[in-house]
Amino acid sequence: MANDKFVSVFIPTYNGETTVEELLRAVISQQLPNEYKLEILVTDSGSQDSTVNIVRSFGDRVSLSEIPNNEFGHGKTRQQATERAKGEYILFLSQDATPRDDRWLIHMIEPFFISDKVGCVYGRQIPRPFAPPTIKREVATVFAGLGHPDSISLNRHKSLVDKKREGEIDSFFSDVNSAIRKDLIKTIPFRDLKYAEDQALATDIQKAGYLKAYAPQGSVWHSNEYTAREYYYRKFDEYLGLFNSVAYEIKPSYKSLLLGWVRPTLRDWSFTLHDQDYNKRAKIKFLMISPLYNYFAQLGKFSAAKHKNNPRAIKRLSLEERRKN
Repeated sequence: MANDKFVSVFIPTYNGETTVEELLRAVISQQLPNEYKLEILVTDSGSQDSTVNIVRSFGDRVSLSEIPNNEFGHGKTRQQATERAKGEYILFLSQDATPRDDRWLIHMIEPFFISDKVGCVYGRQIPRPFAPPTIKREVATVFAGLGHPDSISLNRHKSLVDKKREGEIDSFFSDVNSAIRKDLIKTIPFRDLKYAEDQALATDIQKAGYLKAYAPQGSVWHSNEYTAREYYYRKFDEYLGLFNSVAYEIKPSYKSLLLGWVRPTLRDWSFTLHDQDYNKRAKIKFLMISPLYNYFAQLGKFSAAKHKNNPRAIKRLSLEERRKN
């Protein structure tokens, strides 16, 4: 056993009974590099549904750790998982991100075999067919603009030749579907952040002179099934995280709050009418509720900018804080 090589997959769970079994079966079925074994780590933070029982049903194929909900932190818990992991490479999935095929793992670690300067990798997210159009269109648009679906892209902050700075850091990164090198995470750890810990990690890795890679063939099904109201809290957390992790700046704008939802709603309507996954009933439903999703998206952004330095407001409006209370 001392000579065994591992690839580790870490999944944090919380009330994930609708997707976690599908996810674990997909991970277990992955092809592995020669001489490597698979390790699956799950940390559950106080699920009140059947998530823990589902994970336990996989027996010794999955290593389960349970923590109280108030001890969970997006950065802290992932860093703790890296310290438990045996893997030379550690892959991260959210509980609702399911690998699309059995080559997902191979594609996700392939950039590390290109160069030992690759420090972190993120893969493609493909929205689930019946996700609300505001969410489905957002996911599809973001990843469609990141590069050719069959090509690995590399981002660096400094020249590999003379170490000179080559421009601003591209901080986009998502540990919904990502991978890191175990040896690197020891010296460049996850920051203990409530949100946007993934983008902070990518920033830190690039500042240290390493490359960030996008591996689109390492794709997962993923799109959060938020209600319009939950989407507001999600957007609040998203922008709050960007303010705190990568110094993103924006001023609260009443004009954007009052009018910023109009254009994306028109895009949603066009997207809905042309989408082949939605039946007639779904299209009618989504045409009606798209304005609400887009208004709440603007409201979440506005609220985060307005209350980013107000701890009481953050505790009241943050989805992460509400989950712990």
